[in-house]
Formats: sequence, structure tokens, C-alpha cells
Amino acid sequence: MSFLKFLFKRKFYLHLGLSILLTVVLFFIVLQFIKIYSNHGDTYVLPDFSGMTLGEIEQNNYDQLYEFIVIDSIFDSGNPKGSIVIQNPPAGSRVKQYRKVYITLVAFSTEKVEMPDLIDLSLRQAVNSLRTKGLQLNSLQYVEDFAGNAILEQLFNDEVIEPGTIIDKGSGIDLVVGLGHDNRAAVPFLAGLTLQEARDAIHKASFNLGTEYFLDAEDPMHNRVYRQAPAWSEERSLNKGSKINISLRSDLSFNFEALIQELRPDTLYVADTTKLPDPEF
Repeated sequence: MSFLKFLFKRKFYLHLGLSILLTVVLFFIVLQFIKIYSNHGDTYVLPDFSGMTLGEIEQNNYDQLYEFIVIDSIFDSGNPKGSIVIQNPPAGSRVKQYRKVYITLVAFSTEKVEMPDLIDLSLRQAVNSLRTKGLQLNSLQYVEDFAGNAILEQLFNDEVIEPGTIIDKGSGIDLVVGLGHDNRAAVPFLAGLTLQEARDAIHKASFNLGTEYFLDAEDPMHNRVYRQAPAWSEERSLNKGSKINISLRSDLSFNFEALIQELRPDTLYVADTTKLPDPEF
């Protein structure tokens, strides 16, 4: 009975009100603390870290905003060792401060590969074999021999390299090739090819790559052959081992389909034919 009397006393409701008020205040304080601790509402646009090293990230104080975690390293001869090539989240993402950014770096040590045995292979087979191993073909040296376009010697740094020798991936190899009975070869059609495709086509046609001219920004993903010298024609041939120069432009700003149709109207060009500016001549 005394408890029921207490429920109707003013002192009970005063204590109850104070308890509720204190609970609300504590709850509000906790929410504010969580917002401050988690930077609620504060986001940053994640920069593009491609090409940067961890040292450059520290110099630019990016490590004060984000937490960088290296998850992998790859071999990439086209980028400096230790530079970032992949990041997650990608550049342009909106993230909070101290967000973990997972990155892949270019390995500091160079990957090693075995030199293949190219002796007696055809030139086309040799080019394909080098590409498979991740090696580059520097130049073709033609010598008098009845075995036309057959590989007679393989050279590394001007010395014969034996099959199975361990060398850096991306190394350049010179090939000594038999001239055969015909010193001439047809000039290949290169317009619209990527740089690597053009290099392979030139070598497989028995020629050497001359000078590369980049008329737009150098971009391996989008650069394609715009001009070649000597120019292609159905009747044109050159001495084997001659040099062919190429000029490249970006397929983002130039209509290569129209160019190819003009240079070689009977060629079916299979490519992305999205709307591009008219060719400039």
C-alpha cells in the first residue's frame, strides 16, 4: 500500500522526469561523439594515385587522410618500379577520412624468364614465341643463307644467347635471319594498328621498325598507326631488313575507319565505330 502511495507522490514524478531527461541527454551526447569520431557527413573525392610511389603519397600528406594497404605487386616494364598501378576504391570515389585504400604496386625486382630456342624457326614463329615469353624483338639482321626467313642466331647484348638462359622479362633480342633466294618483301598495311600490333606486323613482314612519331599524347591503349613511311601500296616492296617509320594518333579523336577506307578501300575494318570526328588530312 505504501508503494502505491509513493506512485502518486510528486517526488516520484520528479525523479522519473529527471531520469528520462538524463537518459535523453546521455543519448544525445553519445550520438554527437559518434558523429565526430566517424566524421559524419565529411567526405573527400579520392584522387588518382596512379604512377605515384608511397614516398610521394607521404610527401603530399595523403597518408594523413587515407590508410593505404598494399595488396599485390606486379611486373610492369611500362611504369616506374614501386609506382601505383591499381587502386580500390577507384579515383573519383567519395570516401570518408581514414578510408582504407587498397593498392597494387609495380614490383621492385624484375621478373625473370627463360630464353626460348628460336633456331630454325620461321620468323613469324620466332616473333610469336618472343611475345609469349614477354621479350621484345629489337632488330632483324639478314645474312646470305638458303634458308629464307629462318632464324640462324639469337643475340642478347650483341652476344649469342643460349636457350634456357635466364634474363629479365622485357629484354630486347636481336635475330639473325636467312635471306633466302628473294631479297625483297611486300610492305605491310599498318593503318589502324596499335603500336604493338604494328611492331609485330613489321617484323613478321621481314622489316625493322624505324622511328615512332606520336602526334597526340602517348597512350598505349588508344594510339594507332596514322601514317607509315614508306607508304603501303599493293605493288610496293623493300629489301628485307629495311626500316619502316610510323606516326601514331589517338583513336579517341580520329576516325581511323574512314582513313583505312581511303587508303585501302577493299579492307573490312572491324572496330568500335562510335561517332568520331571526321578525319583530318
